Amino acid sequence: MHKLICAILPQFVDRSPNPLLLRVIVRVEFPDGREAEINFWKYIWIPIVLLIGLVLATSFHQVDADEEGVLLRFGKQVKTVGPGLQFHLPYPIDKMVKVKTRRVDVQEFGYRSGPGGRITESGYDDESSMLTGDLNIVLAGWDVQFSRENPEQFLFNVKDPIATLRDISQSVMREIMGDRASIPILTIGRAEIQERVRKLIQAQADQFKMGLRINEVNLIFVSPPAQVQAAFNDLNKAEQDAVRFYEEASREYQENVPRAQGQAERIVLESEGFLESRVNRAEGDADRFLEMLRAYEESPEVTRQRLYLETLEKRLPEVGEVWIVDEDMKGVLPLLNLNEGGLKQ
Repeated sequence: MHKLICAILPQFVDRSPNPLLLRVIVRVEFPDGREAEINFWKYIWIPIVLLIGLVLATSFHQVDADEEGVLLRFGKQVKTVGPGLQFHLPYPIDKMVKVKTRRVDVQEFGYRSGPGGRITESGYDDESSMLTGDLNIVLAGWDVQFSRENPEQFLFNVKDPIATLRDISQSVMREIMGDRASIPILTIGRAEIQERVRKLIQAQADQFKMGLRINEVNLIFVSPPAQVQAAFNDLNKAEQDAVRFYEEASREYQENVPRAQGQAERIVLESEGFLESRVNRAEGDADRFLEMLRAYEESPEVTRQRLYLETLEKRLPEVGEVWIVDEDMKGVLPLLNLNEGGLKQ
């Protein structure tokens, strides 16, 4: 073990051009008896350079395009600055905290995504297992896409905003799943659940003033446990058949009902037209009969004769040929009509 003796001897050197200049000497004695003196005044520039470098390094900050900077002075917020090169007092007086306010981050629940979009579902049953309103178990994986829209609230109002967001998301999702039956959750209720969960998470974040904006909630998968997967497949097929039958019935309804309505309207219009024509015809016949009666009352013989002649005029063309034979004639002989056919000589 070597012997090392250090002595610090501050001295005022009378022979120095500046008698008030402080000189620090460290005398070192080595085990072999040699002694050496080190004058640290020669190296005073090193801490000065380091101090200047520290001041420059902590006084300038570059805020990126997707960030906002919150300036703290002795730990108290002073102001919020936008993207660009920012200058402030050196550390530890001022401190710049940068928050990525223009970037959308994702928190995953019930699964984790790997390189190439590969999804791993196993190992996260504590997050994905959900108890539904009809006391069944479903496995759900979802993500929450959010952005930091208020950096001051994000930094100071909640101790760990991301962990709090995860707790809120799981609580809200379990609440929504617990209010619904398993069949709608597994089939047609996903869109409504996503929007409902997003609104509730946003309401909780606003209540805690976390400075977060919830952009989307996506249900990545909702499936029954493996023990009931076969039964669920049968049920899902039945649901699809029901939807298909409903769509076919709707399509036939859209095709046939308007056609039947059109036919019904046409029949009603034809009936109304027929009714109107029959009424007009009956009224015309009645007027004509009254006119005929009035004429008959004024001139019975003339009217009777006119009616008789009009009737013959109307009916005789329907008879065709009419032969008028004298009642005293004993037999009918054919007459040779020389004006029709034959060769005239």
